[in-house]
Amino acid sequence: MPKRQGFTLIEVLVSVMIISVVIGALLKLFSTNAHSFASVEGKIAHTHLTTLLLGNPLYGYEDKTVHLDELVKDFNVDDSLRRKLKNEKVEIIYTEVKKFDFSDAAETLSDNNLSASNVNAGDEQEASGATAALEVGKTTLKTDQYTSSFLRIKIQ
Repeated sequence: MPKRQGFTLIEVLVSVMIISVVIGALLKLFSTNAHSFASVEGKIAHTHLTTLLLGNPLYGYEDKTVHLDELVKDFNVDDSLRRKLKNEKVEIIYTEVKKFDFSDAAETLSDNNLSASNVNAGDEQEASGATAALEVGKTTLKTDQYTSSFLRIKIQ
């Protein structure tokens, strides 16, 4: 039997198939990671936009469509960023979740405090005119690609 000097054709074909399957799996893994990275990057950018809304007490308690530069008008922001934000429009949707009215409790407490101590009539009117309410609402920030919601508490 003669001595073999190399690989057979079948051995070469099997090794090429194994290498191609491994390379295909690695390419799929890298493309999936790139897609995930781009998605996470977009979500981070949207979270930054949401913090602009949280930092501005004038917005978020009513339904409104605004340009993002309005949310940062009181902040010291770079002009290039301000121009970029001016081109982006967001929709702000406010939904009242629950309202707590404490005016009855406040009147009862003020009546008890007023009857316990001698105060003049002006202080009594001032105490009974005070109303207290707490409103819990959900603010939703919608952009073209993402939507985020958070709870806000408004004291009236």
